Amino acid sequence: MRDSADHLGAATRHEAAAENHDRAARFWDDHGDADRAELQREMADFERGGAALERRWAALVERDSLEHETHVAQAVLRRTQQRARDLAALLTRSAEALETFAALADRHAEKREQMANLEAADEERRAAAQIREAARRARAQADEWSKASENPEG
Repeated sequence: MRDSADHLGAATRHEAAAENHDRAARFWDDHGDADRAELQREMADFERGGAALERRWAALVERDSLEHETHVAQAVLRRTQQRARDLAALLTRSAEALETFAALADRHAEKREQMANLEAADEERRAAAQIREAARRARAQADEWSKASENPEG
């Protein structure tokens, strides 16, 4: 965007120079020197042409900049979607591991019951329930990230 501003600034300077040449042309007309007045008018036209070229450059640079920004934004979007898919997969694997731990806690609870250690069995069952809740939350988050990877806008 800075290059576009540079070109627009140059266009403004060309326009200012054209105005100066127009003033000089009027001066020479007032002093009866038609050759110098005509030369000043030609220079004013030349400067206006330079201003027009600078504005075209500014538009071209602006377009290129927007195309580049669009390309960069699309690349960022693709990377973000991939990261969301990766996170969803990680959370799913974590949920599966947590469910395995919950099943282990249930087996430990059964062993504790068989050994008539009911307090320890209850503790194992509470742990299993907490682990299952963590697994449920991990799966819910995995679903959210999976949806986000498919529709990043919402």
